[in-house]
Amino acid sequence: AITVKSVTVIADSQDKVYGDEDPELTYVGELAFDDVFTGLLDREVGEDVGIYEITQGTLTAGANYDITYVSDYLTITEKAITVTADAQTKVYGDIDPEFTYQITIGSLVGEDVFAGGLSRDAGEDVGNYVINQGTLDVGANYDLSFISDELVITPKLINVTPDAGQYKYEGEVDPVLTYVNDPLVGTDELTGELNREAGETPGAYNILTGTLTAGGNYDIALQPEVFTIYAVDTYT
Repeated sequence: AITVKSVTVIADSQDKVYGDEDPELTYVGELAFDDVFTGLLDREVGEDVGIYEITQGTLTAGANYDITYVSDYLTITEKAITVTADAQTKVYGDIDPEFTYQITIGSLVGEDVFAGGLSRDAGEDVGNYVINQGTLDVGANYDLSFISDELVITPKLINVTPDAGQYKYEGEVDPVLTYVNDPLVGTDELTGELNREAGETPGAYNILTGTLTAGGNYDIALQPEVFTIYAVDTYT
């Protein structure tokens, strides 16, 4: 009587990165003579990060063998992906631009998409603000790295136009130099005063910015205009 031969088949542990093809599911086991195994090992269904048991599947050595199968596991690990924020700018008082980003290392698998969005450090004055990861996420199947950049808020340019025809007669005290200006943001306001080139003899003097300011969030563009001093005999 020839009885079946007992043989032990031991699955090899395996691993792969999320999104990759399965590796070949290999094993160890010895048969008699030139006999060979047929069929393949299988594994539990699933493609998310996790641990999946490797099963005997269709593996067989034929009727001459009694197989004892020892399973192991396929481990699916997170896929590394790096996102880099795009540098952004805006003018003081404007709304924030959309905070965009690029995938600079790795790629998404299949129909996977990002959720959430980037944020930035708080503040609305002129300056540099770090763009942060915020709520940006791509799920548990990825190891997400984030490289930040900055939002730069630049000064708002406002035009200041002195009123035309401002004058005095020699010997008089200068009047307050009046002007009109572009609108400012919110409750911001101009402080200080315009002045003019020095001189008290009759003639035309360029009007200057003087101490006029709207603060560090603005650049003032003073439009050209002159202040005129008339001779007294012109008045009389």
